[in-house]
Amino acid sequence: MTIPSGPLDQAIRETVHHAGGVDLHGDPSLSLSLPAARVMALFDVSAEAASLAVPDATVERQVEAWTEAGCLADARRLLAHALPPRHSLWWALLCLTEAHRQGPYPPAVADAFAAALEFVLDPTEPGRRACHAAAEAAGSTTAGGVIGHAAFLSGGSMAPPDCPPVLPAPHLCGRMCGVAVYLASVRFNPARYKRHLEHFIGVGLKVARGELAIPGAGAETLAADAQAGESAAVEMVVIREEAKGSWSS
Repeated sequence: MTIPSGPLDQAIRETVHHAGGVDLHGDPSLSLSLPAARVMALFDVSAEAASLAVPDATVERQVEAWTEAGCLADARRLLAHALPPRHSLWWALLCLTEAHRQGPYPPAVADAFAAALEFVLDPTEPGRRACHAAAEAAGSTTAGGVIGHAAFLSGGSMAPPDCPPVLPAPHLCGRMCGVAVYLASVRFNPARYKRHLEHFIGVGLKVARGELAIPGAGAETLAADAQAGESAAVEMVVIREEAKGSWSS
């Protein structure tokens, strides 16, 4: 078998969370220090953003530069691809939680959020496959479908358990998490979604810096960071029941 060796494959192999295969967990802070150009090879950069690429910039510096220049879609994609899958999922779920507060999602979508949250908090193979089932029930084009499929594609086989493994392209989880963040931003006022997207990019940077930590993700997490993450998780847990109540009234 010939091992792919194109530019995209090289970029995938050289990112922190894809080196030697997908590392679901990874260190999000290391993602910020990656060379931005390496991660930019994983997605289509707009012409405007390409003209504003900072030579030899890290991911953190380029995200900040693009955000300041208003190239928010490119900043969102860059950060989503750079973060380890579990942290990219956590970022997207935090954004979707805020979006749910703006207008409750349908129960099936909320169920997919809950399944993805359970997987992020306790990454298991049954939990990953449960995300796929929840995503299918929510509908592939909904926010629940996107985040559910993102979790399913975070690692492991796409084939049924009793079939030979079929691994997803390792950058698909990050790509779909970026889409979920976008869908959260337009949940507010679509005409002013850039304002919310800029806020959500700031949330993603906090996740990368450990300021919004995944509850229980690391023994060295500061108490304040853990509390912030725990509060977000608790808020996400109540989404399902609130959504059911809103849509049944």
